[in-house]
Amino acid sequence: MNQWLLWSRFTAINLFGLAGLALAWINGWVAVVVETDTSYICFMIFVLFLIGVAATAWRIMKLTAELDCIERGEGGRLDHYRRALATAGSNATRSLELRLFGRITFIRQIANALVMLGLIGTVVGFVIALNGVSTNAVQDANSISGMVGNMIRGMGVALYTTLVGSVLNLWLGANYQLLVTGTTNLAAALIDAAGRGVDGAPPAAVATARPYVTGIGPAASGETAHV
Repeated sequence: MNQWLLWSRFTAINLFGLAGLALAWINGWVAVVVETDTSYICFMIFVLFLIGVAATAWRIMKLTAELDCIERGEGGRLDHYRRALATAGSNATRSLELRLFGRITFIRQIANALVMLGLIGTVVGFVIALNGVSTNAVQDANSISGMVGNMIRGMGVALYTTLVGSVLNLWLGANYQLLVTGTTNLAAALIDAAGRGVDGAPPAAVATARPYVTGIGPAASGETAHV
């Protein structure tokens, strides 16, 4: 996989997301969310989202560094994988993929946390909406206007936190899928590069090792680890 292809896709995904955010800003939707969300949960969601995007960029930097090592034919995980093949045999392939995918799982967890925070905001919004509602004051016009205003504020918090959490989850989820693709191709490239060996002959351990697809198990006959 071209080392710059990951960066170009990462840039394209996030430029598209920034364009949507700019459109929301121009139309005043961002200001409405900021003014309505008195719980500041939307702010927490956005900060966590930025952490997830920064972590994605950091992992892409690591992936491209490993791809550079494969292009050179030495260094990085390639050397480590070759040594592991000599001692652990075909088990080294599964261990390699578990390590690679284990380093990006936390980004998926961050994306899931965005939705959970949005759902928490929904509950908080309903609590705010129902706070102060009294059956004894329903006949008082002044009290009713105050309760209605409180319910509108609470519903605003509930809806906007859910909306922000869901949208940013989709955005960060697209970044995560990019990492999954890059990591899968890196694992396959490492297996292929180690399979060629130093002298160009495939070691027996690599010849018998079958790539795994994370979360599914060993790939079926004729399949590869590329997605």
